[in-house]
Amino acid sequence: MPESVSPVDLRKSPRARLRLPARIRWLGPLGMRLEITETIDVSRDGLLVRRSEPCVPRARVWVAYPFDPSAAAIQPETPARVARVHGGAKGGFYVGLELQLPTRELVRSAENEHRRTARFSFSLPIFVRPSGSQWPEESMTQNVSNSGVRFETTQTYKVGEMVRAKIPWGEWAKTGEILGRVVRVEGPAEAPDEMGNGAPRQSTVNLPLMSVAVEWMNTSRNGDTDAAKLSRIGSA
Repeated sequence: MPESVSPVDLRKSPRARLRLPARIRWLGPLGMRLEITETIDVSRDGLLVRRSEPCVPRARVWVAYPFDPSAAAIQPETPARVARVHGGAKGGFYVGLELQLPTRELVRSAENEHRRTARFSFSLPIFVRPSGSQWPEESMTQNVSNSGVRFETTQTYKVGEMVRAKIPWGEWAKTGEILGRVVRVEGPAEAPDEMGNGAPRQSTVNLPLMSVAVEWMNTSRNGDTDAAKLSRIGSA
């Protein structure tokens, strides 16, 4: 049993001591980086892991657990924030992650509902580039549907801008890049000085994450198939 990691228990829900393989995705200065680790305990809204390096509280991460390294398909991930970091008596650091589970959306009135298809809150890798650029940005989706996608980014996008996106998951991977149009750009809930991911404060990776909604300009039967898969996963 590991040594105590916090003098005060601030947990919202009880945790169970479970050792499960977990993969953590971090936003690094050169793109996404992956780290395989193991949980110490888990709960409905968080988990505790141990790592050799420290990290900055409030850092954005994405977690896949239980993680199956033998699985050929990409596993949907859960967005999270670093809630607490404590040094261990035997070296290393205990990191408490607060899972940011999707909230149930309010029912929109007919005049305010512009979505043609249902969206599903899943974090999946996505590669996005402005239509005139050759270099895609690796990011993570917030939700996806047959008619569009919302993703997080540190880059600047403008409403009306044309982009090309590729989601390397399921049938979407076979579709390749999909042409889309930016329809909404929203700022982060947290202030920039609350952000961090283990890099120095002056690093560009500490920029706030923007939320960008894109409407597909062309849809396919493959997209319909993947949306049905997401629906089944979400109801499981």
